[in-house]
Amino acid sequence: MPKSAALFLAPLLLAVACTPPPDPIPALTPENAVALLDNSNKAKDWMTFAQKHDSTCQWRLTLPEQASHPAEIDADHIVWCRVTPNPRELDASAQFTFDKTEKRWTLTAFRS
Repeated sequence: MPKSAALFLAPLLLAVACTPPPDPIPALTPENAVALLDNSNKAKDWMTFAQKHDSTCQWRLTLPEQASHPAEIDADHIVWCRVTPNPRELDASAQFTFDKTEKRWTLTAFRS
């Protein structure tokens, strides 16, 4: 290897080797997920509709294990109603994505 190439590559390799790893993605908590749903007009409108049919309806999220720090989480069956005989008719699902630029979780999809 020519000496000039070695002088160019050495600092580059050193910079790459010394950069810290990216921060792990923080876990999405059920409380944060509910707050994102409450701030979404589409989700809020769906909950208003569901509560007109059954006043006991509320958000209920069971989030998956997040030890692998996923950047995207799908949550199904997030509306829970105690009175409705067929609760699936008022059910919904959501997708949450971690925005690496903003360093926060966002609600990227809501399906009812």
